[in-house]
Amino acid sequence: MKSIPHCLFIAIIFLVTIGQGGELWNRHTIDQPSSEAGKKGADGVRLGDLNNDGLLDIVTGWEEGSAIRVCFNPGPKAARNPWPGITVGKVRNAEDAVFADLDGDGRSDIVSSTEGSTRTVFVHWAPRSDQDLSNETLWETKPFPKTVNQQLWMFCYPHDLDEDGDLDLFLGSKGSNASISWLENPGHETARAVETWELHRIHNAGWIMTLTVFQTEDRKYLLSSDRKGPRSGIYLFPLLDESPWIGKAKLIGASGKEVMFVDVAHLDEDEKLDVIASIKPNQIRMYHHPKTALSPWVAISDLEPFPQDRYGSAKAVKVADLNGDRIPNFVISCENAQGGKHGVFASDASSKISEISGPEGAKFDRIELLDLDNDGDLDVISCEERQQLGVFWYENPLF
Repeated sequence: MKSIPHCLFIAIIFLVTIGQGGELWNRHTIDQPSSEAGKKGADGVRLGDLNNDGLLDIVTGWEEGSAIRVCFNPGPKAARNPWPGITVGKVRNAEDAVFADLDGDGRSDIVSSTEGSTRTVFVHWAPRSDQDLSNETLWETKPFPKTVNQQLWMFCYPHDLDEDGDLDLFLGSKGSNASISWLENPGHETARAVETWELHRIHNAGWIMTLTVFQTEDRKYLLSSDRKGPRSGIYLFPLLDESPWIGKAKLIGASGKEVMFVDVAHLDEDEKLDVIASIKPNQIRMYHHPKTALSPWVAISDLEPFPQDRYGSAKAVKVADLNGDRIPNFVISCENAQGGKHGVFASDASSKISEISGPEGAKFDRIELLDLDNDGDLDVISCEERQQLGVFWYENPLF
């Protein structure tokens, strides 16, 4: 019997494992729900290396409980087992949590954003560098006074906006007084005096889903997605070299659409980042980077609307090469995936769908892609809020 060429063998494996109708990806629990521990309704995953061991850890706010949790990446040999974790603080109505070293001591702190009746942005100060990072009693939770009861805070992105050497915080909110704002760090020496942080309103909003900073040409831009109201759409804000530090909003696409999470990735050969948006109810739209970032952006293509009798409604999209062919794949998560619908799947540029999750879970959230088992392909990290699947990862079956 003749041997199968290696490249053909890999192609066959790909078609069998993640092609249409192929086997589902194995789900491994990272952090499981526990009502007693305040772990209910996991809402979002963000990455960062808290213990400086070279492995990316995960932080999650459990919205329906109260726990702000960090799960420590145990490395590829133990990644399929539940990860060790700590609760760095407890706040109600958490919508987001993110790593950020706000006082410059070399250890990441955690920032959590809350909605509901809490309506406050909190910092969870890490223990000092000579103290035990895993000792939960040494973590200190403080509200930023300028944010208390001000807005329904939904998302935070740390960035040194005024270029003074410390991390400021971009904040997004929802509701009648919603905004994109930035919380100004007073400096490393006084950062723990939370009353000295100043809040600056940048832009009126409806419901901010995404905030991220990326560089193109010779300038950095803040990218945002807004899903509700008369300003819904995708926006760019140029970051400036002097006060007020950020320029006026430029609408680049999806005006009037319910835009959920967006991603940036290279979709072509021009070495400029393109924008990929998940849009309710069932659309993934790609915007090609124009000659200059503030020129009109063009929706170069859409994936075919995915069937809503099988999948939930669009929540997040993440773009990467899943199978080593150097062609972008689209990993998509959904909410409203109850009633036997699937909540996480992949697609190629021709809209050929590959199953990932199966019907378990109803409301999935942000996606991160990382090779957790060190086998050469990207795995999918997410969380689920309604059916209490907790925080988990799907194992890419390619290799």
